[in-house]
Amino acid sequence: MIVLDLSMVQTLLGEESLSLQLRHISSYLIWYFKANNCEELLHEVILLVGYFTVLNSDNQLKIELGTPPTILQQLCNLSFNYFSDRRLISVLFPTLICCCYNNEKNKSVLTNELSPDMLVNFIQETCDKKDDKKEVLFLEEKFDFERRFPSKLWQSAINYFA
Repeated sequence: MIVLDLSMVQTLLGEESLSLQLRHISSYLIWYFKANNCEELLHEVILLVGYFTVLNSDNQLKIELGTPPTILQQLCNLSFNYFSDRRLISVLFPTLICCCYNNEKNKSVLTNELSPDMLVNFIQETCDKKDDKKEVLFLEEKFDFERRFPSKLWQSAINYFA
């Protein structure tokens, strides 16, 4: 499981030869799973990209390299449901936050594709509902925002994307 030693996995996958392969494979899988409606597998790739980039500026840069559409552009251009359905927002937005937090280049790419206010609203709503167990999204725990991006940085992320 990636979470057990995130730093080690980020370092290994961030090595030049592996990061190139990861980028090509992830890009292809995003395209393929999107085109063939393989939602659960697409979610796993989205999760992987988030873990690869969270609080790692080198890896954040790597997802914006290559021939367009880059991985970040592909994520920003997923179907409308990923920006309107709360369950799918909870899958995608933490990864977008991980990809762009404290990275001006990636934030600029994000801003060209969608409003960063959407990420701000997501974080604020998550903060508000953190203790409210009434909302059930029927997602596995691995998709919880607090497992994917440190809660101690939520306010900083709100300020960054605002």
